[in-house]
Amino acid sequence: MNAENIINPDKILRADILLVHTNYSLISKIIRKFSKSYWNHCGLFVSKDDQWPKWIIESVKKQGVVGSPFELKYLKVIRDDDGRMLEIKPSRKYNIAIVRVKGLTYQQRRRVSARAYHWAIEERKYDYLLFILGMIIHLMTFRRFYPKWLRSATRFTCSELIASAFYKEADFKFSKYTECGYVTPADIAKTAKEKDNVEIVMTNSDIV
Repeated sequence: MNAENIINPDKILRADILLVHTNYSLISKIIRKFSKSYWNHCGLFVSKDDQWPKWIIESVKKQGVVGSPFELKYLKVIRDDDGRMLEIKPSRKYNIAIVRVKGLTYQQRRRVSARAYHWAIEERKYDYLLFILGMIIHLMTFRRFYPKWLRSATRFTCSELIASAFYKEADFKFSKYTECGYVTPADIAKTAKEKDNVEIVMTNSDIV
């Protein structure tokens, strides 16, 4: 992993993954503690490679699956009328990293992002059942099993959304639990550290 230590939005590609460490949320701290990870949230970039500003699809509590302006919410980017970056201001609320699945064709990346975008258009809800019971199962059994009946076809946690899109459109798994939907931001970060076909390409955090 040779990640750049600055986030350059113009180098972000469609279907790249956003990992987020939130600095102000109690729920985020609980997620990090339960998953033993620095990262507590994630999103999927859906903008074309040369498009600006960059947008992501993410599943968030209360709102469900929605589109969010990356260049406003997670990074403050000032551009001129032609789209050239004049200034980049990191957010004080978030530390972030950009993860890339390598070896995908352009069509695979397009289908992955289109799948997530479609779920946002459908206004899919947040998967509270998986979020709550998943933590309980994780803590009680050390994640030795996962009851498939917990999987919802219409609701997603943030990482479940990304894992499902990659599995359906690119036949890619972030962990052995991908088919069940039981994937955490920690799984995505761990895959980037341990697998050759996934990498963290940019981060503004000293911890990855």
